[in-house]
Amino acid sequence: MSFVLHSLSVYPRQRKIYLFLGLLFSSTLIQLWPLYHLQPLRVILRVGTCNILIILSLTAYYRLWIGKILALGVSLILAVNFMIALCSWEIYQSDFNNIFAMSILETHWAEVKSMTEMYLSWIPVCVMYFFLTYFSIDSGAKCLSSKIQRAAVMALLIFLAWFTYSQWKKQQKDSLGGYYPLSARVLKVTPFYVASNFIVAYRDIAFAKEIKQIDIDLPVLTIKDTNIDTYVIIIGESARRSNMGLYGFEQNTTPVQNSIAPQALIFDHAISPAAATVTSIPMILSKATTESFTAADLSNNIVAVANKGGFNTTWLSTQNVVGKHNNYITLIGTTSNQSQWMTGKYDDALLLYLDEALKQKGKKLIMLHISGSHEIACTRYPEWADKINTGNKYEDCYNNSILFTDYIIGEVIKRLQGRKSSLLYFSDHGLEKNPDIPSLYMHGADTPSKEAYDVPQFIWYSSESLNGQPRKLGHIRENYSLLNNYAMILDWLGISTNEPRCNSPLSECYRPATSIPVTDGSRAKVFEYKDLRDTFTSPKKKTPYREASPNPL
Repeated sequence: MSFVLHSLSVYPRQRKIYLFLGLLFSSTLIQLWPLYHLQPLRVILRVGTCNILIILSLTAYYRLWIGKILALGVSLILAVNFMIALCSWEIYQSDFNNIFAMSILETHWAEVKSMTEMYLSWIPVCVMYFFLTYFSIDSGAKCLSSKIQRAAVMALLIFLAWFTYSQWKKQQKDSLGGYYPLSARVLKVTPFYVASNFIVAYRDIAFAKEIKQIDIDLPVLTIKDTNIDTYVIIIGESARRSNMGLYGFEQNTTPVQNSIAPQALIFDHAISPAAATVTSIPMILSKATTESFTAADLSNNIVAVANKGGFNTTWLSTQNVVGKHNNYITLIGTTSNQSQWMTGKYDDALLLYLDEALKQKGKKLIMLHISGSHEIACTRYPEWADKINTGNKYEDCYNNSILFTDYIIGEVIKRLQGRKSSLLYFSDHGLEKNPDIPSLYMHGADTPSKEAYDVPQFIWYSSESLNGQPRKLGHIRENYSLLNNYAMILDWLGISTNEPRCNSPLSECYRPATSIPVTDGSRAKVFEYKDLRDTFTSPKKKTPYREASPNPL
C-alpha cells in the first residue's frame, strides 16, 4: 500500500517535469529557428543557452505577483523578437539588420497597414511561441526546486557578465568599435538580439539631428546660365529597371518615358549605392558615400547647395515625415525653402502642390519624393490605374505601380512643357524577385544580388531648353553609380563649387568609374557591384567585401 501511495505522489511530479522540459525546449528551439539559417553554431548555442537560463531564472520569482507580471512581459518581448527575426528570414531571406530597424522606427501607421499582409501568415506561429514560453515559466515554477532556480539566476548573471566583458574587449580592437555600442554587442548573444539593431538605428536617427545644425562652407560658389529656369527631380521608390519598357521589358509599362526618349539622356545601367531608401537617398543627394557617412557629408547636400546658389527650393513627398523630423531624408527635405508631406496619399496628390510650386518666380528646384512601387505595390495606385491583368496578382500589382509612376512622370512633363525646364528621374533602389514569397518582390538584404541595386535614371529637357544651348542626349551605356549624382546634379543646375567633377557625365572631363561600391543592409559591409550574383534566384556565393571605414556617428 505504501508503494502505491509513493508511486501516485512521484509520477505526477515526473509528468510535470517532463511537461516543463517539453515546453522549455520547444520554446527555445522555435526561438532559434531564424538563427539556424543565418548564424554560426556558436551564436545559436549562446542565444539558446541564454534563453534557457532566462526562463529558469523567471521561475524563481513566478510565485510573486511581480514575478507573474515579469514573466508575462518577458514572454511578450521574446515573442516580438521572434516574430521580427522570423519575418526577416521568411520574407527577405535575411538576418534582421540596422536598416530594417531604422525603417521600422521610421514607419508610419499607414505603411504598417499596407505591409501587414506580408506578415499575417506568421502571426499564429508567434502567438503559439508566446504561450509556449509563458507556460514553460508557469510549469517550471511548480516543479523545480528553489535550489535549481537560484542556481539558474546565478548562472545567468555569470553568463551576462562574461559576455559583457568579452564584448568590451572585442570592442577595443575591431574597426567598428565606435559604431556598435557595447549594449548592442551584448544583446546579440541573448534572445533579445533584434534589440541590438534597434539600439544602433535609434543612435543613427539621433545623429541625423546633428546634420541640420551644420552650415556648409562653400567659399567659391558660382552660377552659370544654363537657359533653364525650372528643375524638377522625381525620386522614385523601389523601381526595378528590368520591369520597365524603356529598358526592354516585354510589357509596355513606360509609354510616356518611351515617347520622351529623343529629348532625354538615358542611363542604361544606373546603380544605386544601397538597397534601402533610408541610406540610398542621402548618399545619392549628398557627399556621403558607402564608406563615409558623416554629419558633414550629409549636410553638404544638393538642397543646401541650391539654397546657397539662390534657387527657390521645394520638397514634396508622399512618404512619411518621420517622427520629429529626425531622419536623414527628412532633414534634407526640410532644408528646402518649402516642404510638404502627404502620407497615405497616392502619388498624384503631389500634382496640386507642384502646380503651386511652379508659380514661384526665379530659378526653381522642385523635388518630388514618391511612393512609387514600395511594398506592397498593390496599395500604391488608385483603382483606375489597375490596367495590367495577367492573373498573377502581385506581378500585375508591381507592373501597374511602374505604369502609374510613368503616368506621374507624364503629368509632370505636361506641366513643364512651354517652360525652360528639365526633369531628372531616378529610383532610390531596386527590388529582388523572390518566387518563394507571395508578394514576389522584396528589398535586398545581407546577401543581395544586382537586382537590389539596378535602377532607372534619365534627364529630360523641354523643347524650350533644347533650343537655347546644346545638351547631352542619348544613352550612357556603361555602368553608372548614383553616388555620382551629387556632382552631376550640381553640373545640371549650373552650380560650380570650384571642384573638379570628372565623375559627372555632364562634365567635359567625365570618366566612367572602374569601381562601383554598394552597401549591405547594415551599412557595415561594402561590396563591389560586379562581384554580386545577378538575381535573387542565382546560385548563392560567398561575395567578397570590405568593412566600411568607421565614422564619427
